[in-house]
Amino acid sequence: MKGMLTPFSDDLHLDSRRAVWLPRAGTLILADLFLGLGAARRKRPDQIPSGQHNDLWERLLGLLADHDPRRVILLGDVKPNQGNLEDREEVEELRMLFRKLTGKGREVVQVVGHPERSWGPALEGTGIQPLETYRAGLWTCMHRRRIFVYPRHDPPQGFWINGGLHPLFAVPTPGPAGEPEWLRYPAFLYTGFALVMPPFVSYAQGWEVMQAERLPRQARAWGILGDHRIQPLDLPSLPPAPEELRTLNRIRKKREGRPEGG
Repeated sequence: MKGMLTPFSDDLHLDSRRAVWLPRAGTLILADLFLGLGAARRKRPDQIPSGQHNDLWERLLGLLADHDPRRVILLGDVKPNQGNLEDREEVEELRMLFRKLTGKGREVVQVVGHPERSWGPALEGTGIQPLETYRAGLWTCMHRRRIFVYPRHDPPQGFWINGGLHPLFAVPTPGPAGEPEWLRYPAFLYTGFALVMPPFVSYAQGWEVMQAERLPRQARAWGILGDHRIQPLDLPSLPPAPEELRTLNRIRKKREGRPEGG
């Protein structure tokens, strides 16, 4: 599956298959694979359609074939509680992914919010050691669920590359009756301090639509269209989304005592 590349700079390209490509560093960056929604979720009555699971693998294999990276950086856990998985099918699925990624001698780096929670027996023998941050050229990779709170970046000409936030924008289009029809797009979001990546899996949307008027003036965004195209969003002219579209309907479980990141 071919993707569409949009240069952010000479050294950093946005790939419409929900990836960041650093051509000079030969590095491919993916955020929030959520492969953990695979084996375990497929056993549930409300299982994810197989087409979406297949789409994940098609895009992943296409990215590896097209860019032939020397290094792959994963932001976030591949599976919930990935280091201490007990289901044998889940463990094998995790190890199969790492075998595929480390093929052809590729280096694989995983960046998570809390490395001590992400390491465990399931990762033994994979060569993967989760890290809290990782420097890739001018940029530093992280995974934290905050959008405006970042440490000062060094060097100043670089910035953070972050996952975990799932940027989502609502965009109006002309409707047949003259009323606007709103479409929600996952997006890459640059805040001036960090480039926030969309989740790699298409079924893990954000649940809150970004409000352009609340973003920094220097913010820029690129929406990902359904046919794997990427399109810049004109944030200054983007009208506020209707209240009923600003959040997705989902049951929120209390997460008392659980630290941010992952």
